[in-house]
Amino acid sequence: MMGVIFFFSQMPGEESAAASGKIFNEVMKIVEQINQTGLTHLSPDRIHWLIRKAAHSTEYAVFGWCTIYALTDLFKNKWTACIFSEAIVFLYAVSDEFNQNLIPGRYMSAGDVGIDSMGALLGIWMFVLFHKSKKRKKKKAAKGNI
Repeated sequence: MMGVIFFFSQMPGEESAAASGKIFNEVMKIVEQINQTGLTHLSPDRIHWLIRKAAHSTEYAVFGWCTIYALTDLFKNKWTACIFSEAIVFLYAVSDEFNQNLIPGRYMSAGDVGIDSMGALLGIWMFVLFHKSKKRKKKKAAKGNI
């Protein structure tokens, strides 16, 4: 996941905007239909911003899931694994922002680090819930076999 994030971070600003622009165009078709009903009046710039931040959050949620998955067996205490997972992802998000600052048309953003960290928390939380559910099913199955 780090490689995927690094790949996207290496895109110059215009190339990155063009990549998200393809998604933006499809979303705008849907928004135009919604606007005809009067439900929303989001500006195209705001929608493009939301798409880009949703992508940030999603890729870091996957990164958070992968990190907690990798650390679960390493730590006896699941909360310690969660804290270390979030710390790893946070530090990577900070380093990613520094890296982006070196790319033409890109800049550092503390807000992006926050969005990335929240995405990681979401991924970690989803893993913990999935893991708990899996354990419950195993216990339930074991009780049924006795």
